[in-house]
Amino acid sequence: MSTSEIRELLHEYINNADERLINLIYETIQSDMKEDHDALSEAQKKLLDERLTAYQSSPSEGSNWEEVKNRIRKQL
Repeated sequence: MSTSEIRELLHEYINNADERLINLIYETIQSDMKEDHDALSEAQKKLLDERLTAYQSSPSEGSNWEEVKNRIRKQL
């Protein structure tokens, strides 16, 4: 597949993707563009802190790895 075909498919995918996925892709790209690839952005740190707090307040409400994989596979 050519680069131009990949770009076209990515544009189409991004135009139809939900907001959470767009934000995740953007954060990933933004992080990759920074010099320090090992450091987390403030937004990533905040998100991790929020998720940790949510887990600590209710650890049984999360999904196990098998459930997560199955949800992802259904979306593909």
